[in-house]
Amino acid sequence: MRLSCTAIRYADAADLPLIEAIEVAADERFVAVSEQAGIDPALFPGIGASVAERVAAPGFLLVAGQPALGFAHVVEIDGHLLLEQLSVTPAAGGLGLGAALVRAALGVALDRGHETVYLRTFADVAWNGPFYRRLGFAEVPDPPWAASLVAAEQGARLARWGRRITMAAAPIDEPRPAPAVSVIPLREGPEGLETFVQHRVATMDFAAGAVVFPGGRVDPLDRAGLLAVPDEVLDRHAERWAATNFRSLGASARGAARTILAAGVREVREEAAAEIDPAELLPWDNWVTPIGSARRFDVYFVLAPVSAHAAGAWRHTTTEAHDSHWITVASLAQRAERRDLLLLPPTRAIVDELAALGVLSRVLALAPRIRATRHDIDVRRPRGGTR
Repeated sequence: MRLSCTAIRYADAADLPLIEAIEVAADERFVAVSEQAGIDPALFPGIGASVAERVAAPGFLLVAGQPALGFAHVVEIDGHLLLEQLSVTPAAGGLGLGAALVRAALGVALDRGHETVYLRTFADVAWNGPFYRRLGFAEVPDPPWAASLVAAEQGARLARWGRRITMAAAPIDEPRPAPAVSVIPLREGPEGLETFVQHRVATMDFAAGAVVFPGGRVDPLDRAGLLAVPDEVLDRHAERWAATNFRSLGASARGAARTILAAGVREVREEAAAEIDPAELLPWDNWVTPIGSARRFDVYFVLAPVSAHAAGAWRHTTTEAHDSHWITVASLAQRAERRDLLLLPPTRAIVDELAALGVLSRVLALAPRIRATRHDIDVRRPRGGTR
């Protein structure tokens, strides 16, 4: 089974045939709970709604993975949002997809103006009540609008498997994301498209142990407007970033674009000892760390095409990582697939996209449409281009 591209997406037609199988597989975890309670596992009610019912119901359906490996279905009942079902196929366990789906659902609720998200679950089953408590949910009295849900559970005698409770969480858009820039170095190597990555040390307070591209938060000096960049380059960048919050980085669109380029040039110099021409950098992506994270960033990803001659200047010079090196994009994707290394959702989505494009010429020709990716809710990749 392919585990790549584990960002969250709104479900589309290609995902729907997988939804029921994911839920059935996930419910196999209740076999042990049933046996412990002395109940025939075959009596467990299984899926509560058909795929057609889920698609038709007011609310939204999110999936994780491409193809889908897990889903979260949120329904709207009398103006209230209820996380009706969260399921992840057991083969994808341990990837954090369940938590990512919950955070994404909270983010969508926030964007839609809801102050609370509710759910019904088993209080003491490890991957139910305790799991949701770790994600900020707390037990609350059963609200009157949920009476039909409680009655349906009583009719199915779910209490045989444990105490059922209502839980709720309030989505909060904090802390405020700090602007950051990440540079994606790319070169054509003897075995294919290569990128320069860094293996962050396990003691970091953000992305600990993850493999990342060089980059970091925007510094005050980056905003000073000292970097020399032709106006036509700044105008092209400003146009590409138009659907993001990049204007917050400068007094003008050109100033904001210059800030992004200045941060990228500085971070590469500090973390990889390489000098890059800001006029050669290309806007590529924008991701905002989901709510529920202790530290959040609004990250602007830019591509840096690197010649074979210049690639030799790139080396490991940062204390935030224990190793830095060039690696083929295909190998990076394969190692992430085997779970030999950790890629956060933005990095994973970008790596999978680059691997699908295959060669530098196709990457440079794409010029993808850039939008702010919030709550790790992505689109199918490779994305459509503007050229």
